[in-house]
Amino acid sequence: QSAHRAGLRSFIRYGWRWSWRVAAFVALFNTVSASLSAYRNKTTIGNYATAGGFTGALFRMHLGLQGLASGFIFGTAFGIPAGGLIIFIQNLAGETLQEKRNRERREQYEQKLAEW
Repeated sequence: QSAHRAGLRSFIRYGWRWSWRVAAFVALFNTVSASLSAYRNKTTIGNYATAGGFTGALFRMHLGLQGLASGFIFGTAFGIPAGGLIIFIQNLAGETLQEKRNRERREQYEQKLAEW
């Protein structure tokens, strides 16, 4: 029972340490990729690769120039399959986010045009 309690305490302690790091990483990755998609008005794997590289480099910046470079490389390497998977799932759904955004803009424009 004491071993179980010790395991639970360490799980809570280390779980907290990792949870905020993972949450910050995911939030930064999604912010960068969404910003690039909005700025470029298209969703590509390159956006996800760039977001992964930026996030990886930022999280390994405290290790110096080598850490920055390796974080960028590993972030880019993991951002490419993540982006491909996200785009693939959107295509399986039948409509990508870009197509949905363009359709909603067109519908809103047609509605305003009809009101005028």
